[in-house]
Amino acid sequence: MIKGKEILGRNIVALSTGEKVDTVRDVVFDHQGNQVLALLVDEGGWFRAAKAVPFDRIRSIGEDAVMIGSPADVTSSRDDARLGDALESKTSLIGMTLLTTDGQNLGRIADVYFDEHTGAVVGYEATGGLFADLSSGRAFVPAPSDVQIGTDAAIVPLSVAAAMKENPGGIRGALKSVGSAVTGSVQQASDSVREGVQSATDSVKGAVQNATEAANERQQEYVVGKVSNSEIVADDGTVIIKKGETITPLHAEVAEWHGKLPALAAAATGGMIAGAVGQATHSVRGAYEDMASATKERQKEYAIGKTAGADIVLDDGSVIVKKGEVITGPQADAAEKAGKLTALATAATGGAIANAYDDARERVQDSYEDVKDAAADKQKAYVVGKVAGSNVVADNGEVIVAKGVTITSHQADRAEQTGKLAALTAAATTGAVTGAGSHNAVPLTASDTVGRRVKADVRAPNGSLLAVQGQIVTPEIVARAESLGLEQQLIDATIGQSVGDSVADATAGAGAALASGVASVSEGASNLLSRAKNWLNEKREETEAAFKDREEEFREQRIRDALGRPVTRVILAPDDSVILNVGEVVTNKAIDTARAHNVLDMLLDSVSKDAPNIDPVASRPNESGQAALDSQGEVKSE
Repeated sequence: MIKGKEILGRNIVALSTGEKVDTVRDVVFDHQGNQVLALLVDEGGWFRAAKAVPFDRIRSIGEDAVMIGSPADVTSSRDDARLGDALESKTSLIGMTLLTTDGQNLGRIADVYFDEHTGAVVGYEATGGLFADLSSGRAFVPAPSDVQIGTDAAIVPLSVAAAMKENPGGIRGALKSVGSAVTGSVQQASDSVREGVQSATDSVKGAVQNATEAANERQQEYVVGKVSNSEIVADDGTVIIKKGETITPLHAEVAEWHGKLPALAAAATGGMIAGAVGQATHSVRGAYEDMASATKERQKEYAIGKTAGADIVLDDGSVIVKKGEVITGPQADAAEKAGKLTALATAATGGAIANAYDDARERVQDSYEDVKDAAADKQKAYVVGKVAGSNVVADNGEVIVAKGVTITSHQADRAEQTGKLAALTAAATTGAVTGAGSHNAVPLTASDTVGRRVKADVRAPNGSLLAVQGQIVTPEIVARAESLGLEQQLIDATIGQSVGDSVADATAGAGAALASGVASVSEGASNLLSRAKNWLNEKREETEAAFKDREEEFREQRIRDALGRPVTRVILAPDDSVILNVGEVVTNKAIDTARAHNVLDMLLDSVSKDAPNIDPVASRPNESGQAALDSQGEVKSE
């Protein structure tokens, strides 16, 4: 049996030359005959020019290549009417809904299984529907001989739904034959042991189920009402929730059903960070924009009391304020005097963003820790008092608990500290079941799997599938398993080596899944916080760069407004030389000179806002500035 999507991309090799002819692009089905018609190698273009290998010309399908006789076995849709008609119909099985004649929904077709020798369709992999596996959301639907393929749905008989129900008889028959071979007293003892096994099994299953449900319920409570920061998509392509949507209880339930609840929890965590940071950034940006258009006094008010996000250093190397310090009034005055007020405001902005991020991170981390701790507490409560079914060893070689030892609370705490709580849960579950069922092991044969649902794929040595997850074992599957020597693999994939081992495997798997699921969420949140931190650092750098750009734009506008206006005080360079005197107008030369001497802000703050009304003769200064207009100097000399 071959799975359709697994054959895509395999090389097609000609036996006559040993050369690669092409690769498989798609599988073409004859919907009326319910079988593979050909393997498509080239979709072609106009006039039915597609190329394909008819299935009857395929010599064998291997794990790595499809073998044909010669390159001449590749034909064109022009030369094969059935192939041309199938391609022109454009009817695709993938995505089609499977319905029984009485309207039962068996799911949507996600893939097709076919016999590698005959090309006959054996079954469909369906997503959703009545028999979908809770962990994978998929089911195996056996293909009937009289399926009706339509435009939107494939109609199958009621017998298909009946064949999908698990109806084990092998184990019961084996136990019955054992019982008839012994005396009545032995039979009573056997029944008593079986009841004990069942009781212990139910107890363990209940404990694991309770722990699982508690963890899932807590995660659902955690995510509901939060905003998802990413799109969550099920394995079948169904979009559970889009990025930016608020998570509802329905979203949480659908995510759990598809096994995507941990991913939804991580998305909710990221949404909280993004939301908090977005609000903080918006708030800081607004405050800065107000500050940028305000006076120097307003800028100082903005900076005072905030934490500096960077050192503010004078040109001579002296530090006005250090990173992490709360900015004071004298420091703001010193920054203004040194022409560093803008840099101080930027540092205050960076500190505000950093503080906002720290607050958001702490809130999210605290929320997630509540969820994680609750799940861990459930696990520890479950394992304490049980007997370990195997050794649990830390990475450094420390034996936390040995096989056969009753687990204590101290050992549970130690397992949590060393990251081995999942392994301890699995060991406790295995110990509980094997301890109860060790006296009732019943040898099994491949026939005992008939009617059982396969829990994992079973493959032949050549890579083809004997049985797939979710499929009900039939006598034909058993016969093929026996011919291929795969009896034990089939038993292991369905019911295990004994009744006790079967229950142990199932419950141990559930315990391990629970623990690993919690660990997965923890790791996911940790990675998310790390990514969020990196994202925040990038955004902070972008924000600071944007602020600097905005500041430069603001300064350029102030320069344009100042040109041609007089100053209201003497503008001195650091060597006390006069750049502009009172009443002299601002020139481009004055701007360049003030910028070179780091007193540009002082010049811009001294520009008169009044409409100029200056008589150069009557109001000329005693000394002309070195950057004054030449015409003013001439008037003065006269």
